[in-house]
Amino acid sequence: MLENNGKVVPFKRDTSKVGRNEPCPCGSGKKYKKCCLGKQAIPSQTLYYRRLSEAHDCLVDRLLPYATRTFGEEAVDVAMHEFLLWPDPEDEIDEDTLDRVGPLFWPWFLFNWEYDSFDTGLELPGPEGRTVAELYAEERGNRLDPLERCLIDNFNRKPYSFLEVLHVDKGKGMRLQDVLEGNRIEVQERSGSEYVQPGDLLYGRAVSVDGVGMLIGLGPTIIPPGRKPDIIQLRKQLRRGLASITDDTLYEWDAEIREMYFHIDHALHSLPQLCNTDGDPMEFHRLIYEVSSTEEAFEKLCDLCTTVESEELRADAKRDDTDRIIRVEIPWDRQGHKGSPGMPNTVLGRIVIDGRRLAAEVNSAERAETLRHEIDARLGAGAHFKVDEIQDVDSMMNKHMAGTAERKHSPEHGELMQHPEVQKQLAGMICKHWESWVDSNIPALGGKSPREAIKSPDGREAVEALLKDAERDRGQDPFTTEANRKGTRRVRELLGLND
Repeated sequence: MLENNGKVVPFKRDTSKVGRNEPCPCGSGKKYKKCCLGKQAIPSQTLYYRRLSEAHDCLVDRLLPYATRTFGEEAVDVAMHEFLLWPDPEDEIDEDTLDRVGPLFWPWFLFNWEYDSFDTGLELPGPEGRTVAELYAEERGNRLDPLERCLIDNFNRKPYSFLEVLHVDKGKGMRLQDVLEGNRIEVQERSGSEYVQPGDLLYGRAVSVDGVGMLIGLGPTIIPPGRKPDIIQLRKQLRRGLASITDDTLYEWDAEIREMYFHIDHALHSLPQLCNTDGDPMEFHRLIYEVSSTEEAFEKLCDLCTTVESEELRADAKRDDTDRIIRVEIPWDRQGHKGSPGMPNTVLGRIVIDGRRLAAEVNSAERAETLRHEIDARLGAGAHFKVDEIQDVDSMMNKHMAGTAERKHSPEHGELMQHPEVQKQLAGMICKHWESWVDSNIPALGGKSPREAIKSPDGREAVEALLKDAERDRGQDPFTTEANRKGTRRVRELLGLND
């Protein structure tokens, strides 16, 4: 999580243009030559940052009660309703939502929200079309602190945008680029820079005040680079018919940009729609049958496995004293893999015959229907269908993830991954996947292949973002992680992205 809690975050302060006899920019009230001229730059920047931070906090403390006095007690609820894009009455706003949007909402309420009676349907006492900060500055007039006036002049109506992390100096700062406008900014930021890495995307607004940059309002969600193609698509909409995207453009599209952030934030914090390799929604089924003969059932079902010969399946079966099968497992699979051409086959399910009980497990309703048809047609009167058990997805996924983690960290898995033959086969599969990816239709690229997408600057940028996302360590074993990175480097060679 990246939080600034409404605090300002400074850029480097350029003191080269400050005259010796001018007031010191640190805010001490002394002349520059008698204060920070002979000191190191970092303490001067720190003092100036502190002054700006104190002025910002004092300003916010004054603006919040002023907003209530001017627009009434209902103003915050009206503004929050608009900020959340007018949710339906039945959509209750819970505490978690309020906590998550708070760092974004309060700066927006004070510096961006404009009362509009037509949109709200309510009569509030304050004037329409004016921000809280504007009205406060006008009312205070000459009594307004000069630094607070400077803050208002720079914060007021400054739009939110998506900011990409270009470079990170851990514990010190980072360089950002506005994905929508293209402007670059370098910030000194201690705590947040510990949690981000190049390629990450943030939602907030960067503002320059008297040469010092600040982040005023920052979403708590760190967005991975894989989501950048969606933002690029939004940028194309904003840019349509315009020579360039400006602050005015972003302010006009404020709701749509915020909607994009909410959509991404919700997707990152929700369980994804799980689908199998055929694109069917995941739903775990166990088909239970009573069979008249284990041996007969095996003979009629064993060729549902296309990758293992029946003799090998029979060799792994459990037998009684008369050498007859009493328990056997039959993988249900098919040749080839839709999602990864490098994979030789697709596992569809599993059949276990134990005595007179047959249990067939699959991960979708569609596969359950197909397999039940196969079993009924092949076994006929030799099998009696008992029940289709639909299992809880969450518990099945937890069981699967626990088993995956256990296998991944088991000594057997580590030992297996050390075998040159295993590494060679896995590396070959991953390499084939990436080589085929170049000409595959990718949903994130609007259905285009990467080779087609890179013909435009936007498409090239989107492909780069997807590759950057794929190169990240997802908790895989080191060999798989490195193999994926080699695969993405191969993609760059095939597409000429290294140029």
